[in-house]
Amino acid sequence: MKPYLFENIHCPYCNQKFDYQPDNYAIVCVNCSQEIPLDDGVPVFTSHPEGMIPSEKLVRGPDVGTPWRKANWKYLEDQVSSLDQDALILDVGAGRGDFSLAFTHHKYIALDIFPYPEIDIVCDLTQINPFDMESIDVIVLMNVLEHVYETDELISTLVKMLKSNGILIIAIPFLVKLHQEPIDYVRYTHYALTRLANNYGLDVVSLQGYYDPIFFLEEGIGNIRNAILPSLNRTKRYLAKVITGGIQLSTSLLQKIIGEGNSLSPSKVRSKAPTGYQAVFRKAVK
Repeated sequence: MKPYLFENIHCPYCNQKFDYQPDNYAIVCVNCSQEIPLDDGVPVFTSHPEGMIPSEKLVRGPDVGTPWRKANWKYLEDQVSSLDQDALILDVGAGRGDFSLAFTHHKYIALDIFPYPEIDIVCDLTQINPFDMESIDVIVLMNVLEHVYETDELISTLVKMLKSNGILIIAIPFLVKLHQEPIDYVRYTHYALTRLANNYGLDVVSLQGYYDPIFFLEEGIGNIRNAILPSLNRTKRYLAKVITGGIQLSTSLLQKIIGEGNSLSPSKVRSKAPTGYQAVFRKAVK
């Protein structure tokens, strides 16, 4: 267990500290004797939801993946680059560590509700919170908020964990297909994200939409190929494949001309169709 993780957690039942021995099977509260099991050294506070399909390990990086994922990397790196190296960062819903390489020079804790090999602590923060009050400098929610049904419980908990002047970094898809079903619940507009921040006393430092019209063309073609073509008779299917092939070629040429999408303030674009939003909220200094 990372020492700075152990130093910043407590028993969620009585708020006292744990006793930890590296060769033990559990951490034990020194006050109430509550035991939290360790899975290969990782504390497991909650069990994962029934029916959850674990994410597969994919190659991720600044130049790998969809344009939306690349935009997330750039946005995240821009925020992290100005942080002090001693900043403690909590990656909530870290999954398979998709963005972990962005934090290699900082104190980094990866949290998820599923015990992936890349995780430092397993916990559903909408159910229980083992972290000390005002102990975290930066909390990251990268493509996670849409998978949380109890949004208010989560944000309320995260705000309590943040230090004064600490920041919450969010990336959340908007016009993106359902994924990681059945745990995919919500989409937020930039208006909703602003109100969410205001409701919890957070200042909006940055709020951008990612606008990529090529993405929607490619998604549409993919839906036709996967959902519609198989149901057509042979002649119609052949004609449809020819037409969609031509559209795909035109789409590729169009992308070379206009380039990939852009991350911009929603107030500065005419498009009302963002792929998703990226934001930084700051907890006010007391």
